[in-house]
Amino acid sequence: MFGEIGSVRNEADETSLQILSLFRESISEIRLKEPEAVSAYFSQDYSHYIVVHTPLNIRFPEKREEWNLRFCKDAGVSVVELVVADTGSAYVRGLMAVNGSKVFAILPFTSTDAEKAKNAKFPEDRMARVRAQVLPDVLPGIKGETILDIGSGFGTLTMELAKNNPDSQVYGLDLHDSLTGQAQMNAEVLGIENVEFRTGSAYALPFDESSMDAATCFFMLHHLEDIKFALFEIKRVLKKGGSLTAVEPLAHHHHHGPQLSEASWRELFEDVGFNVESENPEGAVVLKAVKRE
Repeated sequence: MFGEIGSVRNEADETSLQILSLFRESISEIRLKEPEAVSAYFSQDYSHYIVVHTPLNIRFPEKREEWNLRFCKDAGVSVVELVVADTGSAYVRGLMAVNGSKVFAILPFTSTDAEKAKNAKFPEDRMARVRAQVLPDVLPGIKGETILDIGSGFGTLTMELAKNNPDSQVYGLDLHDSLTGQAQMNAEVLGIENVEFRTGSAYALPFDESSMDAATCFFMLHHLEDIKFALFEIKRVLKKGGSLTAVEPLAHHHHHGPQLSEASWRELFEDVGFNVESENPEGAVVLKAVKRE
């Protein structure tokens, strides 16, 4: 086995990595034992690296067996994207390792790897495909001086909203400190200053009544036991005429949570006091709701 050459600093723990498939967007610091060695391992000629590190001490569900093979056996192996290399450390995106993990090897991802990857075969992540198809069309339309992203995870989409609205204040909310802490670290490394992440529940949002121009929920509501209660709480923090944009998987594409049709989702929003329009791109429903005056 390789010897230890460095360690990992981030805010992610095994629970947050287990429940969230968006780890690819999380940023970690790799601190090398010999600070001067950064230039030996990292070069601007390469955008991606293979990192061998301490494995995760968990097991993913059977449908994620490929993750168990890569991250949870004798060693973890991540393909990461270099964000920035500095004196003594480098920041990378997509490292599947918790805070304090050891790093044993850092190898460049080469043109040969990229050529092979074009024809690579692996199990399809259907929901990841749906997200990638739907969200780029939805995000640019969300505007407001104050925006709240509920169920923000590691903050990738929240930060996209902040970049799209540079003069606005954007908030991300999630249940777990490890998620919001990691999201804040991501924002700091990327230099996104108009975003703030808070820990809290969709059932008790830590914001004043009528304080938000816009709210968003991306693939989150179907995880809740009481969706209507959360919608009432979102309506409370929205200003009159404020907007809520939600994206949810449709029943026949996703088997977790309530199996709701497009019409059922619209009815839920209308019952709470929203005027709502919906669209139905492949595998998802996009709900654009406005708080009634």
